[in-house]
Parts: sequence; structure tokens; C-alpha cells
Amino acid sequence: MIYAPHTFELTLIIDSNKFNKLKNKAYKNAKNSHRMYPDKKRIGVHNDSALKDKGITKIEYHDGTYKKKIKFIVNPTKVLGGDDVKKLWKPNEDNISKLLHKLEKYIKSYFNSKYKLNDFTLTRIDFTVNINVGDSKSVTAYIRVLRNIGKVKGFAPKYGNDNIGIDKDLSFDLEGNSNGVEFTAYDKEAESNRKEAKGILRVEVRLKKQKAIRACTNESDISKQIMSLALNSRDIFLTTFAHIVPYGDYYMKKDAVKIVEGAISMKKPKEKMLRLLELIPQKKSLYLAQKEMNDRNIDKVMKMFAELNVSPVTISKRHKVKHLKSLYSFFN
Repeated sequence: MIYAPHTFELTLIIDSNKFNKLKNKAYKNAKNSHRMYPDKKRIGVHNDSALKDKGITKIEYHDGTYKKKIKFIVNPTKVLGGDDVKKLWKPNEDNISKLLHKLEKYIKSYFNSKYKLNDFTLTRIDFTVNINVGDSKSVTAYIRVLRNIGKVKGFAPKYGNDNIGIDKDLSFDLEGNSNGVEFTAYDKEAESNRKEAKGILRVEVRLKKQKAIRACTNESDISKQIMSLALNSRDIFLTTFAHIVPYGDYYMKKDAVKIVEGAISMKKPKEKMLRLLELIPQKKSLYLAQKEMNDRNIDKVMKMFAELNVSPVTISKRHKVKHLKSLYSFFN
């Protein structure tokens, strides 16, 4: 399994005069090419795709009232000449150094050497894994059962029921309440519209605030930050993944109940496990179910489920599949 940064965001904050000069120059350089355009969904944002073929997905000019920002949205796999649908890059010191060298080169070229990498701040980084679960039906099945996790301690669903444009079979998205972290699992084939991604459940952990980034690295220099974070991709990803996704295979509730009843002989632990199995679908949330139990030893209850290799989050009756392997079985 490859754990890697899939996207990161570099932000340059400058004064209004310099910002306007650079934005106007970008429009001038893009004349008749349609590479520079106002963002229809975000007021005051202009996008430049001048370096798209280099792996810089886009350059964003944010004309804010109080701050003027220029952001480079980077796909490191593509910067290094790869294709993230077919295979993510596997970070090591050599290719991270190569990545940093190329970024420095592209930034200097774009700004005619007026700005360099160290003038930017790392404001977001996404850690990604591609889990090949076999086929499109399995991807949908995993997303559906993950959605049954609902709210988790420190995280809440990113999209409510009023977001009619969100297809619930295509993604499961959580947003940190205040920690600057997001979690998402989605159907890569549906998102990319590419057959090569068939059967790929893409899972991402996104650090979207500087405090989240600082919690994962002590480095202050941007090049050293990127090096440190990329080399620790696996640990950073799994820390959040393990907090959100309980260990174990997924079963329908009646089957999970049978396993618990057959494997656990002690009365009180068994009652607690069965109570949790009952509460999660009722509360539509792992966290709210645990909160309802008000048990100081809830971690021990979760550990007992893990020892049985049974997730307390179960498959809904309306779903056709009856059993899914633990997502942890795909990791190494």
C-alpha cells in the first residue's frame, strides 16, 4: 500500500499593489488561451492553469478584502511525471528532493524569479491511499457502511441532508470540528471518470489548517515541512484513519450479534457489546452511541470488537451485501 501526499497548497500573501500587477500580468500572458479565468463558484477568485501540464493543478488569485493571496495547488505525483489514477508516488528522500527542486524551478519561472518556494506557506496537505476493493459494487458497499459511522468524536459529517447535489453512494466525508482535519472516502472511478480507477476506494486525510500541519511536524522551513510530512505519510494517515474507522470485518447487525453471543462468555462485556451494536444504527453515529452508553471503559469494549475482528458499525438491512472484509486487511 502506498501512503502519499496527493495534493498540497502553497500560499503567498502579498500587498494589493503587487497582487494586482501579478494578476493583470497573468491575464495578459493568457490572452486568447483561456487559461486564466474567474472562478464561477467563488467570488474574487481567479484561476490560472499555466502550469497544469507540470503538475501544478492551478494557480489561484484570491482577491480578498483584507488579504491578497496567490495559491499554488500541487499534485506531487504529476509533478514527478506520474499518473495518480494508475499509481501514487511513493515518497523517499530522493524523489521529495526532486519534487522540491521542480517546484522551486516552476515558481521562479512563473514569477520571473521575483518569488521563490520559501516565500510561500504550506497551508494544506492531503494524504492519500488507493484501496483496490475489486469492483464498483464493492466500492459502493464500503462507502455505504462507512456512512453508518456517522459522527465521530471531534468530527461531524461535512454535508448535511440538505446538500442535494451530494451522491451518498459516492463518498463519505467528515470535517473536524476545530482541528483543521478532514476525512473522505470516495469512488475514484466516478470522480475521475476513468476506467483505470474501477474498484478503487480512495481515502484521504486532509490537513487544511496550519495548526493541523504544525501538529504533525516541528519544521518551520517549507521545504523541510514538505520533506518531513511526506516521509511520515503513513503514520499521519493511519492516526486519523484509526480514530474514525473501527477495526474489524463488517456484518449485518443480526450476524454481528450472533458472533458476539457465541464468542463472549462474560455477561457484562457481552451486554455492553450488544448494546453498542443496537445503539449505532439508532443514533446514526458511533460517537453518539458511545456517548449514550456513558461507559468509562468504552475503549475496552471497542478493543473486544477488534479482537473478534468484528466492526461495531454494521451493514444496513437495505443493502444487498452481507459481509465486507475489514479495510485494515488491505493495509500493510
